Amino acid sequence: MSAVSVKKKKNTPVTLSVCLIVKNEERVLGRCLSAAIQFADELIVVDTGSEDRSREIAKEYTNFVFSEPWQNNFAKARNFAASKADGDYVMWLDADDVIYPDEIKKLTKLKIRLTNDIDVIFTTYRNHGFLSDMGLRDRIHRRELACRWEGDVHEAIPISKNLNIMLCPEITIVHKKEHVNEPGRNISILKDIKNAGKLSGAYMLAYYCRELALLNNMDEGLNTWQELLNVNPPPGQVQYALVFMTGMLLRKRKYEKCQEMIRTSVEQYGVPRSAFLCYLLGLCAEGTGDIDEAERQYRLATDTPVDIETFMIEFAGYDDYLPSLKLCALAYDRKDMGESEAWNNRAGKAWPEGRAWRINRERFFTPVLPKGRNPLVSVIMPVCNGQDHIFEAVSSILDQSWRNFEFIIVDDASTDAMSEAIGSFSDQRIRILRNDHKLGIAASVNLAISVSEGEYIAFMGASDISLPDRLKAQMTFMESNREIMALGTTSLPIDREGKIMGRAAVIPASPKHHLAKMLIGKPEFSNSSVMIRQTFLKNNDLYFKDNYPGFQDYRFLMEASKVGLVSCLADTHYKYRVHDDRVSSGLTGQPPEERVQSYNRIRCDSLRMSGAELNEREEAALNRLLPEEGLPLWNRSEREELTRLFAKIRKQLKDKGFTAINELDKILLAILFH
Repeated sequence: MSAVSVKKKKNTPVTLSVCLIVKNEERVLGRCLSAAIQFADELIVVDTGSEDRSREIAKEYTNFVFSEPWQNNFAKARNFAASKADGDYVMWLDADDVIYPDEIKKLTKLKIRLTNDIDVIFTTYRNHGFLSDMGLRDRIHRRELACRWEGDVHEAIPISKNLNIMLCPEITIVHKKEHVNEPGRNISILKDIKNAGKLSGAYMLAYYCRELALLNNMDEGLNTWQELLNVNPPPGQVQYALVFMTGMLLRKRKYEKCQEMIRTSVEQYGVPRSAFLCYLLGLCAEGTGDIDEAERQYRLATDTPVDIETFMIEFAGYDDYLPSLKLCALAYDRKDMGESEAWNNRAGKAWPEGRAWRINRERFFTPVLPKGRNPLVSVIMPVCNGQDHIFEAVSSILDQSWRNFEFIIVDDASTDAMSEAIGSFSDQRIRILRNDHKLGIAASVNLAISVSEGEYIAFMGASDISLPDRLKAQMTFMESNREIMALGTTSLPIDREGKIMGRAAVIPASPKHHLAKMLIGKPEFSNSSVMIRQTFLKNNDLYFKDNYPGFQDYRFLMEASKVGLVSCLADTHYKYRVHDDRVSSGLTGQPPEERVQSYNRIRCDSLRMSGAELNEREEAALNRLLPEEGLPLWNRSEREELTRLFAKIRKQLKDKGFTAINELDKILLAILFH
């Protein structure tokens, strides 16, 4: 692409130079310059010491690429860049700013109507994301003003009252940060300024408050806040510091102090009572238990429109989405379901892509799955001749507090009264698939998965019981922990009559623990209690295999742990029934030797898939010394043999870079010294 030079274009009364200072911005620089070149008459890029391809990328767009050593001073770098400009006006950009096509058109039209009597043009500055801060910011300056940046960090050009200012709030530049700044960079610069005795004035004190608040340094932050108030600051600087200081206080649950700070800012320093501040006051009131005041403040937030032309920072979503969600929750708590749903619908209208209002809708405002509607969860339960416990199992799913799901029951050619028992339920969330002849648990589950529509799949044993909050607890956890692909839950064993047979095990939540555990044995949670992401299954071609009688679900979960993170909820949300012919395991009529062979094969496969290779004799010894149920009392030679096997497995896995080696060590030691 040819370089841009400053030449008058047809029908363009003024020329515009765009200036950037960059350092190691190869990931985003091309994106920014490819937009700027469409409206700029001149592009100037000042490199302050890049070690990547930033300079080469800049030269693809302009010949005006300069080098200037970094002096820990942003104002000097900005001024150096502006000094190279020849345009009538100078526009500054950061490399990670994004200018969308509609904004490019607006900037082009702005140049056409811009006259030489304007000194400064303000446009909207917004951080990327829906719940983001935004405000008017001086973006374009007459060239005579463009070299007057001040401030080592958080630099700015002083704007005096006698300047001719033009407001263009309809033009938005989005700041989309793709990587974290050098850790501690800003606070380090500011501390150097403070140590030199030059940290004074409302502008720098406000920014120092910000950096201290981000570090959760409450004591120094509050002291600096008081220094700021003592210099008779303008409302804009008070409001800027207030945003970050209140965030810190809320994180520390200092609700009364937060309320006091907001009141002082509004009543004594002229900060407008914005929707954002009303929302913060609502949080404070809720934190102190004053629910009536919290509701009043949230309602005020929804009645206070965002107005960036006050030159104050505003926040998208604090005038509608967030307070609506809060009001939804408060109305729900007082059992006003109509109002609660109305507020939730308002949140959905404000931000249709938001997940919170959608989850509320599915959890609280969808009594049954309407016909033709896609569920969020698909519950899958295969069953064969399970008349004894099927009514209790099905009821436990239909009575879940999470209500938006489909319930796929696969009847694997039952010959008892099980089909009639299922038919007694009239809930339209139930889908029944009937096999003409017995296919087995693997084929039945795979069939159900193939027709399921949910974003999540939850397994269910036909003789087990899901406690009322099981689906809700798993959904809540997986929505908040997007890296977890499969999630079990702590379970209680029960007998045929439903009596609890023992305590629930204490199961670590660490995915690495479960990865290590499934190298040498079954998961510590019930396989039938698992919830898993549908996309994870499809992306990794995971399915139940029918050549592992009795352990199809164990094999499935073991394979899942090799390609994704598996975890378990600490709270108990499941009861699994213990008896010899558990239909949910597909064990009816299965010879005991087949079960032992399946278990042993899965363990050996798991070790091989992770990089541990044992010969046939060693595999046989491992299987003999570590049966499925209960650790035997080994004699001395057996313990020594098992110790050697564990040492070999550990070394091989460590050499292969196995990520859960520390967790494996703990498990192996626990086995050896049980």
